[in-house]
Amino acid sequence: MADEVKYGLSPEGFKRKRLPEIIDSLVQRTNDRLGISIQTGANSIFGQLYGIIGYELADIWEQTENVYYAMYPNTATGTSLTNAAALTAITPIEAEQTEVICLCTGTDQTLIPYNSQIQDRDSNTYTNNDDVYIDKNNASEIEITIESVVSGTTYTLVINSQTQEYTAKSDDNVTAVLTALYSGFSFDDINFDLTNNVLTISAADEEKTMKVSVNNLKIQSVTTPVSFYCNTYGAVNPGMGTVDTINTAINGWDSVSNIKNIVGRDAETDTELRQRWSQSVYARASNMIEAIQANVYRRVDGVTSCLVTENNTDTTNDDGLLPHSIKVIVEGGDEQEIAETIYQYSCRGIDFNGEIAKNVQDNAGVTHIIKFDRPTEVKIWLKIEITKNTEVEWGDNNVNEIKKLILEQASNITVGQDVILQKFIGILYNNIQGIAFIDITACSGETTGEYKQKNITIKSTEKAIFDVSRIEVLIND
Repeated sequence: MADEVKYGLSPEGFKRKRLPEIIDSLVQRTNDRLGISIQTGANSIFGQLYGIIGYELADIWEQTENVYYAMYPNTATGTSLTNAAALTAITPIEAEQTEVICLCTGTDQTLIPYNSQIQDRDSNTYTNNDDVYIDKNNASEIEITIESVVSGTTYTLVINSQTQEYTAKSDDNVTAVLTALYSGFSFDDINFDLTNNVLTISAADEEKTMKVSVNNLKIQSVTTPVSFYCNTYGAVNPGMGTVDTINTAINGWDSVSNIKNIVGRDAETDTELRQRWSQSVYARASNMIEAIQANVYRRVDGVTSCLVTENNTDTTNDDGLLPHSIKVIVEGGDEQEIAETIYQYSCRGIDFNGEIAKNVQDNAGVTHIIKFDRPTEVKIWLKIEITKNTEVEWGDNNVNEIKKLILEQASNITVGQDVILQKFIGILYNNIQGIAFIDITACSGETTGEYKQKNITIKSTEKAIFDVSRIEVLIND
């Protein structure tokens, strides 16, 4: 019978020999070879040699163990994890850019060339990937006026192939002519506003555009929606209207403002890659909720989380899911791409739940309505009371740093995760000097409620949302 393997590779795995065991082994081998017990104290020659040699051997054992564990995704890190996961065709998800859709306002036919740069109030910069024009034929808003009304002149306004004409009378002014023109239209998705002799025509949905042409009228300005991409990869999420600085000066381009963010995502961490690797079997399956979850997350750019629940009964369940239906909750990503991926990996004949509905065509050209939802946002309010440590100098900017650290920690909370107050306390103690005691309370809701020293439970279909305006910091000496 073979001897049991005490250290190294065995049927049970790898066991590393550590420094004390290495030194004991060196002493025992020397004693056995010489036939006597030698002095191995710290001040002896042999003791010092064993210490030097032992440390070197311990490093070799440690690296050997690392090589062994680098073969398996559950224990590998970094490049080794990437290589191990690649055996199942799983590769790390790289960081993705945030796309912001901005309203660019200026003179008609102004060219915004490729790689023009804009900036938000946090100094993040964004560029466009193509040449685009501020164009009356691709306008979400347009301002029109008349320099002077001439009796007998015919004024023409065309919007999306609908035409209105008006011939000015001798007593007409600018307001009368413009009113006569726009009052003849009957659009449900286009708004009109006449102020100070300027007619503003705007799409009800700012992302939608219209075609406009005029005769004997003056176009004062045109607004066209344009996509820009953040130059910093990751989950950059500027506030609406805060991407408002034009860095690339272009004659005729007057202003910019973001109206929609398609938030990118940070590079996948080792932990996230391991979790996805463990579910890789589902990514290759179809007609199952695990396949939808895995593939929506993996295949749709910008998706940061995906949760699928089902009701396989013949009646509507307690959560309001229709009989034999699924509900997909997705954070991030393009809505049409999400719907197409859900359809690809869902069973035929099932129903869908959700407020967002998209049309998806199958290979035969038949249109299917796919529904899904976004997470329900739960606003979190925090009150942080800090007692200073009088023995340590308190920084003038500590309050702002505290709020920044809270928001950084909160950004790690995903859909369905509870708000654990102790995690905020830990990050503050580790990063802010001069704290003697922290008392943190919280509440949730559209408005402030009763603050409690209690974690906030978040449902699987919800996500905790934080904002600096809902973080109160109180400092006590």
